Amino acid sequence: MKILVSWYAFNNDFDNEKNVNLQGPTMQFHKYFFKDYDQHIILTSREENDGDAYLDKLVRELTQQYKGRIIKKQYMGINDVIGFQEVKTKVEALLLTYSTDEIDIFFSPGTSVMQLSWFVCHQSLGLNTRLLQTREGKHIGKTEPELIELKVGQSSVPMSATIAEQNQRKTTTQTNYLISESIQRIYDKASLIAQTDKVTCLIRGESGTGKEHLAQYIHQESSRNGKPFTAVNCSAMTDNLLESRLFGYVKGAFTDAKEDKKGILEESNGGTVFLDEIGDISPFMQQSLLRVLQSSEVLLIGASKSRKVNIRIIAATHKNLEAMCEEGTFRWDLYYRLSVVELTLPTLQERGINEKQDLIDFFLGKVQRDLSKSKKLKLSKEANQVLIEYPFRGNIRELENVITNLYVFCNEEVQINDLPKRFTQKAVNKTLSFNWQETEKDLIIRALNFYKGNQNKTYKALGYGSVNTLKSKVKEYEI
Repeated sequence: MKILVSWYAFNNDFDNEKNVNLQGPTMQFHKYFFKDYDQHIILTSREENDGDAYLDKLVRELTQQYKGRIIKKQYMGINDVIGFQEVKTKVEALLLTYSTDEIDIFFSPGTSVMQLSWFVCHQSLGLNTRLLQTREGKHIGKTEPELIELKVGQSSVPMSATIAEQNQRKTTTQTNYLISESIQRIYDKASLIAQTDKVTCLIRGESGTGKEHLAQYIHQESSRNGKPFTAVNCSAMTDNLLESRLFGYVKGAFTDAKEDKKGILEESNGGTVFLDEIGDISPFMQQSLLRVLQSSEVLLIGASKSRKVNIRIIAATHKNLEAMCEEGTFRWDLYYRLSVVELTLPTLQERGINEKQDLIDFFLGKVQRDLSKSKKLKLSKEANQVLIEYPFRGNIRELENVITNLYVFCNEEVQINDLPKRFTQKAVNKTLSFNWQETEKDLIIRALNFYKGNQNKTYKALGYGSVNTLKSKVKEYEI
């Protein structure tokens, strides 16, 4: 199918009396150049619920003048018509829905940012697109306008990636979060994911590794950043509660339903919903969520008609979803829908000694600001070493909580006995214990920290005969 797609030009497609200008670019294109097209998709920046009287008027005039032509109205829901990130992301999503068609882009109508978005999508998406513009006949000594194709050489570097990279650099320096070396590439990928609006994302990682923060980052970097970001802990609610919170209900749906209430999915329309611990939802909720991902519709409890929603779903889990699918406790079709793109966050132990020290220093400064403390706490050498060697099974969240605890009870320098008991008990046990298994476990932890989780270097340093010996010890000691 051959498609023409364009914005309409308010200043040129309408005259001073706000009537359709028959000499405007859209009417002129149809008069002289449209005969080979199957349909014309005309874009407006407005929301569908708001309508667009001018677009209605233009389409009505076109269908009256040129009977039988298929002309579709496309509401793009753009808040900022000169915001490149938002315009480009939504235009890209539109073009990708016609990826198997021949697409001609009428380049002339629209703001400069809209034109730049056309150009970038033409360059980077690899679709069968052409950029067309018209020139009035008076400029070339003719009575009829001229149709011109803009020939653009393909760049070796995808332009969309270049723009996203520069935007990510700017944001990283502003975020109230330490983007350290081991997770920088993950945030680089997250920035690219943010630019592609129609994909779901699955974030993997242990508890406390920063999954929600990464989801928020994707939201803030995307064109949805002016709309709601809502986080839902799926493991904290029963089926009935989770269903009513996500989907909402109509009056009388159940005993306490005294009035209609929208659910989170509908209230977050235009924004992002973060579903944490997605591996804990029941088969019933898996089926309900799958319907949302397939149809972009929600059915309120007790309602008979679905409602359209425009949301991005980001899910997170610390569980092995593939194994759960093999066992039959998680649906393969839902897994594939959720994991279009995946990101995995490392544990604090995997990030190594240097990054753990950087994070300790970072949180000492951050918590000081958060609690409005006049002085930044200092750690004695011994106290700092205990923190470095501690495994932090709660990861980043546990580390931040410990630093907050120290600011509550300490004024200047933190000594080893100021640390919570679980830290000091471990330090005392290390000093007094003659149990060779405890000593071996501590040595393994220290070596893994030192070599930033590199198991090949660790097993050699410990004197084991093979990496398999180390792996069995790690499993045995639940490191």
